[in-house]
Amino acid sequence: MKPHARHPGRSQAGLSLVSLMVGMAISMFAVLGALALYRSTTQTVFGGGGLVRNSLQDGQLASGLLSAQIALQGAGYGISSPVTGTHLLLLSNASLNPNTLILSGTVVAVGAAASSGNALVWIANPGLSASSADYRCLGLVSDPSTKALYMIQSSGACSPLTTQWSTITWLRRTLVDANVQAQAVTMSVQNASNCWPYGAVPKTISSYDPPAASVQVKFGYSGSVTGSSNTYTSCLANLSS
Repeated sequence: MKPHARHPGRSQAGLSLVSLMVGMAISMFAVLGALALYRSTTQTVFGGGGLVRNSLQDGQLASGLLSAQIALQGAGYGISSPVTGTHLLLLSNASLNPNTLILSGTVVAVGAAASSGNALVWIANPGLSASSADYRCLGLVSDPSTKALYMIQSSGACSPLTTQWSTITWLRRTLVDANVQAQAVTMSVQNASNCWPYGAVPKTISSYDPPAASVQVKFGYSGSVTGSSNTYTSCLANLSS
């Protein structure tokens, strides 16, 4: 049999070097684009100011301030005629020594105008004991350098608070970790504030004077939103001005 003769003017089909290089270039740009998208997504989720860090910050703030609110409601409980300046102290320039766990700072006078500080300490009698030796002292300390927020509790007798707060060895629990927030939590206390506890209905609606606490505590914090300024208010019903 005779071999098939090639038709004149017809060449073999296939990829040329140029088309192969064009295909490789397109593939390379696609890979680079995918890598850039992956990097951007990773930075958005896990980077500084990313979703994970922001959710951690806001979650710790929410749980920390809620814990502070619950504990603070006990200030003055079980004590006869508890008042600010005696059974609740506001401190400025406060610092808790990490080695001795002794608290230092300056007591700030609390009046009708809001006074600011970075620590609160208070005394309560949760067991309704007749002995002041059984009284319990707690506190909140905001560290301005690390931006951490701590809850503290006396390890022994703490009455009277006005003379014992700076000599007590405190037990410390972290509410907000160090270096999580951009700004430290601030604290302010005000007497004669006519603060409305949660659930109080304004008189314009109910026609009755709402139950009101005379002592108001405010916590200021920034949260994860850059430049934001938020306030968390707590009305202390046990204390009087």
